[in-house]
Amino acid sequence: MKTHLLLVIVALTSVFTVSGQPYSIGSRTITFTDPSRSNRAIECEVYYPATSAGSNTPFAAGQFPLVVVGHGFSMAVTAYQNWWEEFVPQGYIFALPTTEGGLFTVSHGDFGQDLAFVASEIQAGNQNVSSPFYGSVKERTAIMGHSMGGGATVLAASNNTSIDCIVGLAPAETDPSAASAGANVSVPALILHGNEDQVTPEADHALLIYNGLASSCKYYARITEGAHCFFANYNVYCAIGEMNIGDLTREEQQQLSYELVGPWLDYFLNDNCDAYDDFVTEINTNTDLGTNILNCTNDAPVIVDNAGTLESDAQGNYQWYLNGVEIPNADQQTYTYSQAGTYQVGTTNLGNCPILSNEVVVQITGVESIQLTLQRNTPTQIRINSNATLSNVQAVWYDVSGRVIKTETIQPKTNSIVLDKPDFQGVKLLQISSDQTTTSFKVF
Repeated sequence: MKTHLLLVIVALTSVFTVSGQPYSIGSRTITFTDPSRSNRAIECEVYYPATSAGSNTPFAAGQFPLVVVGHGFSMAVTAYQNWWEEFVPQGYIFALPTTEGGLFTVSHGDFGQDLAFVASEIQAGNQNVSSPFYGSVKERTAIMGHSMGGGATVLAASNNTSIDCIVGLAPAETDPSAASAGANVSVPALILHGNEDQVTPEADHALLIYNGLASSCKYYARITEGAHCFFANYNVYCAIGEMNIGDLTREEQQQLSYELVGPWLDYFLNDNCDAYDDFVTEINTNTDLGTNILNCTNDAPVIVDNAGTLESDAQGNYQWYLNGVEIPNADQQTYTYSQAGTYQVGTTNLGNCPILSNEVVVQITGVESIQLTLQRNTPTQIRINSNATLSNVQAVWYDVSGRVIKTETIQPKTNSIVLDKPDFQGVKLLQISSDQTTTSFKVF
């Protein structure tokens, strides 16, 4: 397991999130209206963690991540009951648009837009006091789809940075092309495909779509003896297109899918920092998976000490730590230290979980390793010089009785501080405190 930041906070968050499990499943039918497409009506079946099972029952206490699901061609959303019955009790909201369910004329482009619109509307409802979703939706969203819905998922994710990840279950190539739209998809993507799929051969569908994705983190998992239709419950139209199947049963394929999708969603939507390692372990060791394609890294950064300056090989964002405590404003790729202790840097390069680097132990000998000296600039101004860079500096002026006269904070990091003397007659005491040292001066 990698060492992650904020383990205590994450653990407490996880306890809060799952303490009510298993949740009852509430449901409601909602029609969203998209004014940008001539007030297109998008009917949607929504299943959510509730205080009690049933239609239109109240949400359970807490906030829950959102998963918007796209159905397969000619498949009713009821075919995906296995998915919401698996994940809603764990604390997820599942929303399934029922649009483009016809047998003869469907618009893949409209369906992709429907998925994206429903995701944005439900998230917006979290801030709307008149919405049934008010206060119940966590700001984490995935779009997942099967077959036609898998291709539409890629269309929905194209140029869409408001979602956190996508999942494709035997995704089918669409018109407009999901494989081409993948060039504009940057979010993490998980593609599952059964190697006995008789409906969407992978070379023309799932693998074609996967190769087109521009995501810097993407996985392609082949389910040995897996079928196209077995990701969902029985549907007569899907079954007609896939008469012969492998040795893996529907229940076995669904369970294997949950074991992959579960930690994937848990990491990207619930910020469970250990779940990514669980996912990688599952995808690398499960004997029911065939040859997988893995294109994703989540390596911890490495830091080295270069003559008093710590340098990180991480790319992106940074936070430096001293003895396990965040150093204020230390958010650059390098950090120049002036204090002994154990240093690390954290970075977030996948999802929302930062990970820590190796430790560098700094030893500074001598009591006088940091020295401050006072220099008079003008009759009304002084300068404090330091032989080391100071951070988070605060200057406090006192009178001889200990009453605070003036306080000011100095940013950014510096080794030379210019201060105006307070308009106060008589002897003054000045205390300079920083992350590195505290020193007092008598000023006349």
